[in-house]
Amino acid sequence: MHHVHINPIKNRMYIILKDGNTSDIKAYVDKIENACGDLPYNFSCVVVLDKKGIVRQSDIDLLFNTMDLIYAYGADRIILVRKNNGNSHFFQPDLLNIKTCFTVENAMDIQHAENILDQRQNAVI
Repeated sequence: MHHVHINPIKNRMYIILKDGNTSDIKAYVDKIENACGDLPYNFSCVVVLDKKGIVRQSDIDLLFNTMDLIYAYGADRIILVRKNNGNSHFFQPDLLNIKTCFTVENAMDIQHAENILDQRQNAVI
């Protein structure tokens, strides 16, 4: 199941894409749209691809469509965290070279993503 939650204090959304059933895409999109509606424009987002095993084309498509949707709703910065749960020999980072019209930064883990976003947020204030 995929998870979507926000931190209104940091103006940040968190999306965790996990292995599992993607049959209820409408509910997933509704969660994202509701979360976007609860954040002011120019929010930041951490997207975690928490995948066990091989990253398939359907995973890449879901990841791209997720980032495209949150960008359309006003995300200013998007950071992608690619977790492989210790299965590094299955992980194929070349598959995630997604071409977008917006910038997606990469981080090693969620804490690294938080540090990047917090540093930039503090530099702006």
